Amino acid sequence: MIVFFIPDYKLKQGESFNNLKIEKFYSDNFSKAINDYLKDEDILDLRAGFYEKFYTIKKPYKTLKFIKDGKVVSHFAKAYRGEILKIIAQNSVKTFEDFMNLELKNLKLEEIKEQKLKTEIVYSIN
Repeated sequence: MIVFFIPDYKLKQGESFNNLKIEKFYSDNFSKAINDYLKDEDILDLRAGFYEKFYTIKKPYKTLKFIKDGKVVSHFAKAYRGEILKIIAQNSVKTFEDFMNLELKNLKLEEIKEQKLKTEIVYSIN
């Protein structure tokens, strides 16, 4: 019988590994390839805030924010981003114009904020 020993491991968000910060490693080693890959694409950034440390978008992009009762939704934001992504896939959305023309059930467009390269689309949850 062959036995492989795989050490128990779990690297949590923000932890270092032998003085190596994982987010810096990814940023330093993958940013150019990601920039090249995305150069001709519209970008809808659905990452959670923590992952912004891994890659900084270098061209105009859109992101989403969800609010309920005047407060930013953080705990269920992942579920709402997933619902949006499902709707995008089901409707074969290819451009921001297509996206902005979607009817999003239980979401109301509140405002669009532009900040340098980032355009934040804010929805309230009904």
